[in-house]
This record gives sequence, structure tokens and C-alpha cells, in this order.
Amino acid sequence: MRRVAWKFGLLLGLAALANFAFGLQNPKWSVVDAANPDLPGRRIEIRLDSRLIAALIYGEGQAKVYLHVYGDEGEPLTNSGLTSDGKPFGLYPHHRGIFIGWNRIRSALGVDDLWHMTGTQIKLQRLEEVRTSNEGATIVATITWHSAKKDEKGSDLLLTEKRKIVVSRPRDKWTQIDAIFTLTAERDLTLDGDCHHAGIHFRAANEVAERRQETSYLWEPQLPTDGGRVVSKELKWARLVFPIGKSWYACTILNAPTNPTEELSWRDYGRFGFFFRRSLRKGESLTVHYRFVIERIDGPERTQEEKEKARKFAQSHYDDFVKQHPLAK
Repeated sequence: MRRVAWKFGLLLGLAALANFAFGLQNPKWSVVDAANPDLPGRRIEIRLDSRLIAALIYGEGQAKVYLHVYGDEGEPLTNSGLTSDGKPFGLYPHHRGIFIGWNRIRSALGVDDLWHMTGTQIKLQRLEEVRTSNEGATIVATITWHSAKKDEKGSDLLLTEKRKIVVSRPRDKWTQIDAIFTLTAERDLTLDGDCHHAGIHFRAANEVAERRQETSYLWEPQLPTDGGRVVSKELKWARLVFPIGKSWYACTILNAPTNPTEELSWRDYGRFGFFFRRSLRKGESLTVHYRFVIERIDGPERTQEEKEKARKFAQSHYDDFVKQHPLAK
């Protein structure tokens, strides 16, 4: 792990030097690989000036790779699931930040749980790209998914993932995170499970679980829900409103129309996301793209007028998302 961390640090340093050499250095955005002062392992910090906006969490003591998101005052908006000494903390500690996983991945090795992470691991292997610009910061990483069992050749590898994270602050009014996941099967397998334990999700900080009566959701299209489950292949976006301290935040997940989509899952404690099943042959790849729009808001959006305003806001972001990104078209 020290060797991996050293390589990450060297790559980040070279990227910064290259930016300087070509006149592209940006004093506002920075990306730094550092020891994690709050949790086990390390974190790749994305900062705007000195303010921590997001951090990619990985390394020793972490069973999965996820993106931690921070608020306007630097407060954690997402769940870490662990104490600083690595003990599980809070409600459903396997839900962490912006994360991906399936609780039933079927292959010749059996059925593996890469949601609860029962004997399995998702590891960051190397950084492929680190870049900053006037608009934001980009990280591209190679990540591997590992079974709890090994085959006759001693391999436990299920998937190789390329994860691209692009973070920006449009007009410094909200945090915008594009998360693009490319999954390549290392053996024939099926991504399976159910909408509450699989897919791509956002989990708010554990504080929200203790104030669950204050959260609310919107989604498009406006379809009926059954126990926190919305079934449709046409789901465009979903929005969570949640309290953090004395402040209020909203997270809207935009679902690219090219993504396979079956269901939306939401829970009042602040975990929500999109779910699908997919079988992949060895060597076959699947790419999915989501945008997370996270903003500080004035209040809990309880009135019909406030909900309609929020719905228009979310839809306008979705329309821009589809227009701006070729992958989403």
C-alpha cells in the first residue's frame, strides 16, 4: 500500500508540474493524495482554493472505493461508515458516500456480495489521470472488484473498473459531480440483486438517519412508489432534501438516458439511487454515467410551490446534462 500511495503522489506531482510548465496551473482547484486524518486509508482531496469539496476514499481499512462529499462549511454531507480507528459506525455503515455495488454478482466462483462487502473487496489500483482547469478537477482511476473465493488459478478478480470523477462548482452555487463507471468483466458474470442493495447510490451523513422524518424526495417521471421503490425504464432524475446541522441540502441524481435503468430506490434515512441488472461475458464492458448536483438550500421544500420550483430546477439540470455530454445523448 505504501508503494501504491507513493506512485499516486508521484503522478499527482507530475501532473501539477506539467500544468505549470504549459501555463495551465490553476490556483483555485487542486487535487492532492494524502493520508486520511478522519478515517482508515487515504483520500484524494479535491479542493477549491483551500475548501474541501470532495474526496475519493480508498486504501487499507476500506472495503470499497467511494466519493465523500462536503458542504459549504466543510461539513461532511455523506456517510463514511467507519470511525477513525476503523470500527463500523452508524446505520448501515456499508453505505458510503457516492458508491456502486451489487449484492449478488453471479459467476463460476459462486454468488458474491459487493454491496455489504462480505469477504469481498473493491480496490483502487492506480490513477490514470489527474487534471485541473478553470472549471474544476478530474480524476480517472483503475479499480478492481474481488470475489470472496478464488478459481483454480488463484484469481479472485471479477471486474476491472475505470472510474472517472469530474467535480465542478458552476457559478459557485452548487457542487456538480459527473461519475462515469466503465465495468469490464474478467469472467462471465451477472450483476444481480434488488434495488435496495445494488446499483449506483448516494448516502447522506449518518446524522440524517437520526432525522429521517425531515427528509423528502422527488423524482421524474412522477410515478407511484411502493415501499421506497419506483419501477420504470424511463427514470430521469431523483432528488433528496436533507438536513445537516442547522442547514439544508439537496442532492439530485441525473440518470443518463443511455444507462440501463429498471428501478429507483429511496429510503427516508438518506440513501437513494438507480438499479439495473446486467449479464456480461468475459471481456465485455458496460459504461454508465450519472451526474450529482448538490446544493445548499433555504429550507425543507414542504409546500407545493417549493416542490414545483425544485422540480423545475432538477428538470433544467437534466436537460442541460443531456445536451452537454455525448455519453448522455
